[in-house]
Amino acid sequence: MKYSVQHGLADRSRVRVVVEKAYGAYEERLSDYKPKLHWEADDRATIAFTVMSQKIDAAVEFDDDELRIDGKVPFLFKPFQKKIEDVLGREMDKWLDKARKGEV
Repeated sequence: MKYSVQHGLADRSRVRVVVEKAYGAYEERLSDYKPKLHWEADDRATIAFTVMSQKIDAAVEFDDDELRIDGKVPFLFKPFQKKIEDVLGREMDKWLDKARKGEV
């Protein structure tokens, strides 16, 4: 599963806020799937979920221009990979748009 976008934010620390807000919006709704967000550096994190005893991990990285999310979807969920990528893309686009407008 891959997602990348030009974030369009002058201050890259705001990208971290966007990631945290997007994660927080889903954290409670997906609490049954034990979501976890772990920052490994200021510009790099891991997001993990457990669904049907299968762990889904995604690496989140960003730089001055781009936000990238790259994860491996377990074989069991391969038929849903495109849908997962679409939902992820829509959510990140929504939160980045809010940040560009100064709402976040």
